[in-house]
Amino acid sequence: MSVGDVAGKKIVTIEGLEKKGKLHPVQKAFIEHDALQCGYCTPGMIMTVTGLLIKNPSPTRQEIIDGLENNYCRCSAHVRIIEAVQTAAGEMKGGK
Repeated sequence: MSVGDVAGKKIVTIEGLEKKGKLHPVQKAFIEHDALQCGYCTPGMIMTVTGLLIKNPSPTRQEIIDGLENNYCRCSAHVRIIEAVQTAAGEMKGGK
């Protein structure tokens, strides 16, 4: 993506998810589920998941898998990543 593609648009980075010293529910869930093993894929996974949950606050397991199809985890933490997404979805909806 070029800079021109995002000119005038709001950009949020992984560092921008944290607010006033408090982690975003997705960041927190990734830590709780140990879904960030080596850290190589973590920023992309977290940002993709955050966007997914904004568009679909109650994704099914398959919708989570489909939503992450372009993100690759080299450490095979996929099951923990899916569990983290489900936890974050519940927290973002006011559950848990």
